[in-house]
Amino acid sequence: MSISTGDKVSWNSSGGTARGIVRQIIRDGNVPDIPVKVTGSKEEPAARIEIVDDEGKPTGEMVGHKLSTLSKSQDGVEKAEYDGREVELNKPFRLPSGSSKKFGVYVKDGDKTKKVTFGSPDMEIRRDDPDARRNFRARHNCDTATDKTSARYWSCRMWEEDISVSEMTKTEADITGQILKVDEEQQIIYGWASVITEKGETVVDREGDVIEAETLVKAVNDFMEHVRVGKTMHEGEATGQVIHSLPVTKEICDALGIQCDREGWVVGYKVYDDAVWKRVKSGELRAFSIGGRAVREDYIA
Repeated sequence: MSISTGDKVSWNSSGGTARGIVRQIIRDGNVPDIPVKVTGSKEEPAARIEIVDDEGKPTGEMVGHKLSTLSKSQDGVEKAEYDGREVELNKPFRLPSGSSKKFGVYVKDGDKTKKVTFGSPDMEIRRDDPDARRNFRARHNCDTATDKTSARYWSCRMWEEDISVSEMTKTEADITGQILKVDEEQQIIYGWASVITEKGETVVDREGDVIEAETLVKAVNDFMEHVRVGKTMHEGEATGQVIHSLPVTKEICDALGIQCDREGWVVGYKVYDDAVWKRVKSGELRAFSIGGRAVREDYIA
């Protein structure tokens, strides 16, 4: 993870998580004008940071920290490096089906980033039941659970009265529905119609639902066999057709020798209506979406 001057960062302090803005990076010598001496080197740079208040406003107070102790943050989202990639901190996510635990979360453990897994796959979270919630929190002494590096802390978070499990774990793959490639000559647009996992983590869609790989493949096959057509804004007459379709799952990728860090559905959609195509080229129509009917089932967590 690269940290530069001007970046918003956070770090662990005696009073909890502190936040600030990097004003200077030191790679040779002491960080200037700070109360506690911190030295930066080429091998281990340090930063001069201006602390911000709870509203994100600079306070004028300066401190120094090694870059290795900092987490990058943006708009309140804290990020850090884990296993060679950037991850979001303190944001629980659902683990893929078949995992030994139901949820995972990345947290800071001193200078290191740690992945905490928690929640039995066979246990249902009945947090909306006051008696069940009270009994769970009493059994696990949740009022004293303050260590973010422990599974107990995050299990207790799932059983808080004023927080929704779906909201806690909700993530959206920004790639979904975006037109990623345009073939102007043939009037074809390409992109991900659906993304169900991203870097091994389950994606919860905008409706708060989770789609299993097997379910997605069946739905894609049924659509391509019986429908294929598309409408503008899901209304009116058909204005185009899906002419390329590939359900991308780990099983399919492994069989084809393809490496991909997400699972979902890739499509190529041909626009037959010239008026609609003009709206695509002008940027008025910048994405596509899928529609359909499904039976919603409770997700056991």
